[in-house]
Amino acid sequence: MALVEQQQFEAVQAVRIGRFTRRFNTTVLVYRLGNTLIDCGPPNQWKVLQAWLEAHPPQQLLLTHHHEDHCGNAAALKARLGVRVLAPEASLPFLRNGFPIQLYRQIVWGVPEPVAAEALPEKIELPEGFTLIPIPAPGHAPDMTCFLEPNQGWLFTGDLYISDRPQYLRKEENPHQEMESLRHVLSYNFQVVFCAHRGMLPQGREAIQRKLDYLVSLRQQAQSLHRQGYSLRAIQHRLLGRESEMSWITMGHFSKRNLIEALLQPPKENARKPAVEAGLR
Repeated sequence: MALVEQQQFEAVQAVRIGRFTRRFNTTVLVYRLGNTLIDCGPPNQWKVLQAWLEAHPPQQLLLTHHHEDHCGNAAALKARLGVRVLAPEASLPFLRNGFPIQLYRQIVWGVPEPVAAEALPEKIELPEGFTLIPIPAPGHAPDMTCFLEPNQGWLFTGDLYISDRPQYLRKEENPHQEMESLRHVLSYNFQVVFCAHRGMLPQGREAIQRKLDYLVSLRQQAQSLHRQGYSLRAIQHRLLGRESEMSWITMGHFSKRNLIEALLQPPKENARKPAVEAGLR
């Protein structure tokens, strides 16, 4: 286990940590803005994160959602460094009580310790003069939340973006809801995206638009083929190709089939709660 790389963009610092960096890159970026962390990486990378932070321990941690590669060191940060942990309200039960983690995720990222977090306020004013606005963006997870710095035009997206052209989906993800979330964040004024897996994207707004356009088009194509009588398997092969080893490594939890199958399902009710929007768009 090792620190993979450090990055900096203006006042935003970042460290990329994780176990695998080659064929399947499972690393995660932890962002730091002054004394505030945004996400904290997987639990099996605690020693690496601790070494990065030891010279200047942070004061608070903001979580984008409850997945183990994002919340994994929250308990250690709170217990050992006295860091205040804030998370979306919908994340709190997951963080406190735990949640199902498939074997492959346990191997890649580990299992986080429970932590009692506080609910995010509507606006976070940082002592360094920055403002972060939580924007609910469900789809990847029901509690997925982005953080907007409106004065700088920065958007910390957690796992909302990741890729222009996703080909795989977890079974519990909702791509219809994710499209609505992508559309929603595009109604705000920002340009630079800080993605938890891809890193800093100077043209992030355009990247998010490309992902939205791709998913909308993929849904239209999948539904058109379905109406023509094509089977789920045939639609998947035609639009995304055959499954790769990713599917069998995850025992079907993360697969192309999941994405096509979800796109063919009727959209579920969007659970996104309104964000504080006045003056931000």
